[in-house]
Amino acid sequence: MDLKGFDGKCVRITTCAGEIFEGVVSYDSREYALQEYGQDQEALHMTPIVFYRDEMASVTSLEDVNGPFGHYSERYGLLEEKCLEWGTDLIEEVFDSEDDTQILRMLACMKDHLPSLAARAVPGMAPWRGGKGASEAEAGESEQGPVYMGELEHMLGALVKHSANAKVVREAGALLDGLAAHVS
Repeated sequence: MDLKGFDGKCVRITTCAGEIFEGVVSYDSREYALQEYGQDQEALHMTPIVFYRDEMASVTSLEDVNGPFGHYSERYGLLEEKCLEWGTDLIEEVFDSEDDTQILRMLACMKDHLPSLAARAVPGMAPWRGGKGASEAEAGESEQGPVYMGELEHMLGALVKHSANAKVVREAGALLDGLAAHVS
């Protein structure tokens, strides 16, 4: 499997565990993966997840697929659901990608899971943003990553204020309103 040939393309990755992820990937050479992640093997980076060669059962290009969800099989997938599960930091990585399609997929997932997302959210910002160490902040947390309401409000507000994509602005604004309604 020539991983380099998938660089910059929308793909479906099936892991050896049978999980299926869809998204645009960038290629990481063995040297880069060793330097950045300590793994001596090629990888594909689908923000925010890095898939190493030995973790992938197959990679399929979705570049020629054009259905109701563009290159994707659904409005959002396992990648976005995992980001919700892992918490605010991973959601932020998706929003920081500046990939409107990926951002819209994340927003759709957040909208569909709004009640559970709001129920999990804790007030304020991540403790390490206020000077507390990450290890202190993470002590005692469950397998799910923390969801900080202040972080979500800040990220969604930034999308509303700075995105050039009208649909991203509209969806982020609606989600911001929905979060406020669930919390109050």
